[in-house]
Amino acid sequence: MRRNLTLFTIILLSGIVSAQGLDYIIGCDKSSLLFPKQILSKDTENLDITADQSEVTDGGYLLTGNASINSAEYYLAADKINLQKSTRTSKANNNIKFQSNNIMLMGNKAVVKKKGSEIHTLFEQVKFHYSGNKINGHAQKIVSDGNKQTFDSVSYTLCPVGNNDWVIKASKMMLNSKANKGVAENVTVELMGIPIFYYPYYEWKLKGRSSGFLVPTLTTFNNSSDDKNGYQIRIPYYFNIGLDRDLLLTLNHVSTRGEVIEGKYRQLLNNGRIKIEGHYLDQDEISKKSRWYVDSKLDLSLNNRTKLNVINKRVSDKQYFKEISHNDTDKTSLTSSINLFYKNKERNVDISMFAESEQLVGNNDDEEYTRTPEIYINKKVEGLNGREVNFSVTNTRFKHKDKGSNETGVRTHAQAIFTRNIKTNAYLLQPKLEISKTKYTMDDKMELDRSIYSLGIDSKLFFERDTNLFNKDLTQTLIPRLSYNYTPYKNQSTLPIFDSEKINNTYENLFSGKKYTGLDRISKTNDITFGLESDFIDQKTGETYLTLKIAQAYYIDKKDDKNYSNIITGADLTISKFTFNNLLEYDTQINEVLGSQNDMATIRLVYGSRKFITLTHSDDGEQKSAGLYTAYPITQKVHVFSGISRSLSDSINRKETIGAAYESCCWAIRIAQLKEITDENKFDNIMKFEFILKGLASSNSSLSMQLEKDIPNYLGNLG
Repeated sequence: MRRNLTLFTIILLSGIVSAQGLDYIIGCDKSSLLFPKQILSKDTENLDITADQSEVTDGGYLLTGNASINSAEYYLAADKINLQKSTRTSKANNNIKFQSNNIMLMGNKAVVKKKGSEIHTLFEQVKFHYSGNKINGHAQKIVSDGNKQTFDSVSYTLCPVGNNDWVIKASKMMLNSKANKGVAENVTVELMGIPIFYYPYYEWKLKGRSSGFLVPTLTTFNNSSDDKNGYQIRIPYYFNIGLDRDLLLTLNHVSTRGEVIEGKYRQLLNNGRIKIEGHYLDQDEISKKSRWYVDSKLDLSLNNRTKLNVINKRVSDKQYFKEISHNDTDKTSLTSSINLFYKNKERNVDISMFAESEQLVGNNDDEEYTRTPEIYINKKVEGLNGREVNFSVTNTRFKHKDKGSNETGVRTHAQAIFTRNIKTNAYLLQPKLEISKTKYTMDDKMELDRSIYSLGIDSKLFFERDTNLFNKDLTQTLIPRLSYNYTPYKNQSTLPIFDSEKINNTYENLFSGKKYTGLDRISKTNDITFGLESDFIDQKTGETYLTLKIAQAYYIDKKDDKNYSNIITGADLTISKFTFNNLLEYDTQINEVLGSQNDMATIRLVYGSRKFITLTHSDDGEQKSAGLYTAYPITQKVHVFSGISRSLSDSINRKETIGAAYESCCWAIRIAQLKEITDENKFDNIMKFEFILKGLASSNSSLSMQLEKDIPNYLGNLG
């Protein structure tokens, strides 16, 4: 009986939403039980029997006064127990306590009968508690014959014992383990004693997922593109097609646009999986056009060395996410791709074929080159004492939507990289030699090529000492670092630029000797880079409290009339709840901190996922911005949260997120307003609501993921 009752409860819940986060309960006693837990007997053959009084009856015993039976399978206690040895039946009355491995019950009447390996039971006026799943409830009667169980006037909740803020009630339920079927009649969900949902008849599978309606989602919005206020209601229905496939079909009613049909199909394959999602609006009430979205993905292992990944994402127009779905409104592009990858670990060979295409969405007009296709082959040869050689060839065809102002063609790049790692406890040496040749076969242009080599050596020394900081015994490491990189000058002005951009002057990039990403530009280099790293590490816990870094490159051949690069510094400090991170670039010639994507400062004070504050500042040379992210508990059950990203250059809040939530032991409610700039002084406003019956369902489960994305350190899961 206990096994199948557990299955019933779990399946009924999972038909709505997966029960997660039950350990996160605010101010609740999660360990409360119906009665003190008993230790079951280890004797599998005999019963342990106790009572104040006992007398022999025809074929058995009558136990009265604190009577109990303890076996390896269950514990039964009552004021009176009639034990019949011939029929292997125990009848109990008044103050009944029953316990098995995962369930506790209290009631007025019980019959427990052993038939072979099965236990037949009957309980009347019973309360039950599942310690593993935190499920509590009561029923007028529970009858089990080992395969089929029936419940009369049953109700249950995932609230702690003694708390019934929400309950699910049914006039009758039947569970049949042989038929793998459950049936409930007159199902009602009540919150604070008020019915909020009714279902006259519900049928489900005891094992595996079952089909049914999921919780609807409500969103309100204001679109700056059409200056329309409206609301959106999503009503999803889940189809459990089979063990390896399912379908989620959703009716999305957008008050300003019309009815959108959304479908998501998933299927497990023998060696992979496939997902197909599609949205369709037949006729937009404003634009009078059809609107749609397609997102499909295939992951397939052709064998243990070869994998195929296919992604196809397309949308009818650039404003679909802002005007129709009201999800992923910060998307700037959709990328479709196909990637065939082969890896032979025994022979150290990697081969891949990759192709992609891009569709711009939102207000993005900066389309990148696409690869159609790219073929990559790499062979690694390992030698003694850390020696390694990597041979690779990459052939890429670049295309661009704007053919008039952008060059297109094929780039073939072959290279060999020779490296060696020489490492001891005191030092590290890493010499490297790179030889490459690049050939460009351009559309409607002559062929171009470039041959070049680079060499370098990176070295570190390792020192450490014991010290004390903030009243803690620490180990301080000190790592002086010196590298040399050389690349001769090559005139590359006639070569196209497909995927090369200047890289940031980060600490590691200074030591790499590289100035560009990609392969189209390889800069002249004749640099010596000096650096110093230091960590302060707790000797007991191994936690790093403070990390300091500083580096500067000396140009043997002057660059822009400079003998030295800018100084790159970094500091990371963690003390208890306080964290400080800072990266900056300092120009010693003009004595100024320069703006780059590397210049960022972050200050965090984190007491938990509901109480923290984070401040950020960044400067990319063109735009200065700051961010403020926080959450604070007003009371034990109420907290507020917010996130603001502000452009300091034009004094505009680019993105705002603000909201509040109420959490109890059993349920929670949250409201959030998402505001994002679209163009100049125009904003999109979206207000989302989430109502949660803890462990049972959420009306908007995607909201928690959105908030965690917009507010660092915030834990979105309420239940």
